[in-house]
Amino acid sequence: MNNEIPSWWLAVYEIYFVVNIIFFVALIFAMVKLLEFMKQLTPKINELSGQVQGLIVKVDAVADRVEEVATSVKDTVESVGGRAKGVAGSAEIIAHTASRQFEKMSPLVVGAMTAMRLFRAFQDMRAARQQPEAVVIKGRKKK
Repeated sequence: MNNEIPSWWLAVYEIYFVVNIIFFVALIFAMVKLLEFMKQLTPKINELSGQVQGLIVKVDAVADRVEEVATSVKDTVESVGGRAKGVAGSAEIIAHTASRQFEKMSPLVVGAMTAMRLFRAFQDMRAARQQPEAVVIKGRKKK
């Protein structure tokens, strides 16, 4: 029996170790670059974080103001609504009173209108008697 390792296996094993060493060196280089990049980003991230906090405070202030305005509008609407109901009730009472007064006066109004029609008819009748009987329409006499 031959207990020796074949030479081709040793060559593959050596290539594996060399590639592995190159890979780890490249990985260490990438990690160093990544750390440098992270150090450059840290101040920018802190600055953005501060800006975001400022925006959050502003948004909260705007939200509080919007809530105050909404409450004010609600109170105003309720106040105006109550007044409008009062005005509508008063208008309804006035309309009801006016309709009762009109019901009382309607016979007089109808009588006055009838008298005006009779007077106008009387005037038309007098005017018709004073006009000549012959009327010219398109060059012909009407009898």
